[in-house]
Parts: sequence; structure tokens; C-alpha cells
Amino acid sequence: MEQIYQMEYRGLNLFDEISTVELAIDEQGQTIHIFDTGQVVSPIFNFDVSAYELSEGFYKMADILRHKRILTNYQQGSDWTLSEWLITNNVYFYVPKQRIKKYVQGSIIEIVDRAKEQFLFEEYVQRI
Repeated sequence: MEQIYQMEYRGLNLFDEISTVELAIDEQGQTIHIFDTGQVVSPIFNFDVSAYELSEGFYKMADILRHKRILTNYQQGSDWTLSEWLITNNVYFYVPKQRIKKYVQGSIIEIVDRAKEQFLFEEYVQRI
């Protein structure tokens, strides 16, 4: 398995309390794995459109990662917007009750069949 970088991010959760999110970043796979039991950066469900969307906390965290040049494989001198940076990366959210949500190419899906994605828990969550 490729080298995985681990880090923590602190932000406000749904109750306006400071909480910690654990990250595992796979640069070769252009993937961020987020273990978020405090619901700091987890996707939120928008009832108006009946779909999950990225939260304000996630955008704040992602912008910090982008400015630190994490998961950027572009030439120096060119600068991506946050939207461009997000589209080029995949994000897995591990939330309470062993639910997984995946952000890929601008959409969030909930992974219902965990058997297909079991390796995610074994490789990332158990390591964190």
C-alpha cells in the first residue's frame, strides 16, 4: 500500500463545540479518508434537493489542505480554485454507525453495500 499521511483537523461540530477530525491522506490515490465521529466536516442532507451536500466545515478544512499544497500534483505557478481542487480528489467520510459517504466528481453518495468497500475500514479506519 502507498504511503498514507495522517493528520488531525479541529473545527466546530453541530453543537458549536470544538471537535477533532482524523484524516488519512493517500496522495497517490488522490483520496482523503475522514474519520469524523464529532460531525465537524461530514456531509449534510439538504431536504430541498433530497441529496447530501458538503458542509461549511468541510469547505473550510479543504481550503486549508489546498493552501498547504496537499493533494496537488500541478505545476508551480498555476493556482486552482477550491472547486477545481475538490473535483480532482476523492473523499470518503466515515461517520457514526459505520456509515460511509463518498464524494467523487462533485457528487456525494452513500455506500450502502459495505462488502464492496470493506477494505476501506480495514485499511484506514482501523489504522487511525
